Amino acid sequence: MPCPRRSSCQLANGISMREALGVWQSFYCDGTYARCERFKLAEAGSDVPVRLLPNGRLQGGEPQAQMAPTPVRRAAGR
Repeated sequence: MPCPRRSSCQLANGISMREALGVWQSFYCDGTYARCERFKLAEAGSDVPVRLLPNGRLQGGEPQAQMAPTPVRRAAGR
């Protein structure tokens, strides 16, 4: 059963290579869409970043959860 959000999903806008898009769609959109992070965000009513891949990573970057800035630790005595 295909993803019920496939027609409104912007996944294709974030992936320029047709072959790569086909792989993502085959696994998530036409298969296990309940595991898709884009689907989960949309179902929760949250905005879905265009660069977010179905596995939860941002295209060309880190997982979305790791995008928050890391606190800077200063050496003792500074």
